[in-house]
Amino acid sequence: MPESSSGSSRREVDLVPVEAADEFERELLEVSALLASTVDRRRNQLNRDSMVDVVDAHEDAVETAARLVTDATKRVDVVLAAEPAYSDAVHGALTALLSGTARKTSRVRLLCTPSTLDWRFVSAHAAEPRVRTRVARIPALVAVIADNEHALVCAASVAGRRASVVRAPGVIQPLVALFDGVWRNAVEVSDRIEFGDKTRADIAQQILERLRAGVTDEVAARELAMSVRTYRRYVAEIMALLGANSRFQAGVRAAELGLLISQSTGERR
Repeated sequence: MPESSSGSSRREVDLVPVEAADEFERELLEVSALLASTVDRRRNQLNRDSMVDVVDAHEDAVETAARLVTDATKRVDVVLAAEPAYSDAVHGALTALLSGTARKTSRVRLLCTPSTLDWRFVSAHAAEPRVRTRVARIPALVAVIADNEHALVCAASVAGRRASVVRAPGVIQPLVALFDGVWRNAVEVSDRIEFGDKTRADIAQQILERLRAGVTDEVAARELAMSVRTYRRYVAEIMALLGANSRFQAGVRAAELGLLISQSTGERR
């Protein structure tokens, strides 16, 4: 099976088992809700000092997210797991930031879901060491943290989806800690994954489905009408392409990247 057309090397990522990942996702949902609740409480407490500002209009929130990215001078941490409008605006602002000659020290960490991952952005900055992109299962959340000093948070709360601009260290610090925790367990993306022509891509996806399900080589080879030796050769090539240390890891990583047949057609790569 051919290597990726870009020839980019891939990072190996250690993934947690599905049970642990599900538990981690539940904890993440709880922390996200706690964060939204904390923002609501702090907003009233600190409003007089303009440390937390409510952004009521959706368009204003999208514009604010882009502005925070553009104004960053040292680092930007971004979570994109919500409406496409945020993804388009933030990716555009990140491109402008990274192409600016005056801000060559800015470092970017971009955390996406399979549906918000922009492969064009990933490919354009695959060789850029200061830009890193990872994919994870994340609740509906948008967060932009600029220089660990300013942040926009858009998340669900008891009052519905709320967006707030935060400058209070007591809110930003736990937000950064939450981001770091998700980042450690997310899948690194360095370039678009290509399995080859349509026939080989279809075979690779069927094999990935069986790897994720834990089907034995003999059963999988029989289902795919190929020899066990050929099946194992495909498996080795797929694992190398995904940078996976185990078959289970290859299946889980493929799921995170939206490569499986069982996922929606719009998310397949």
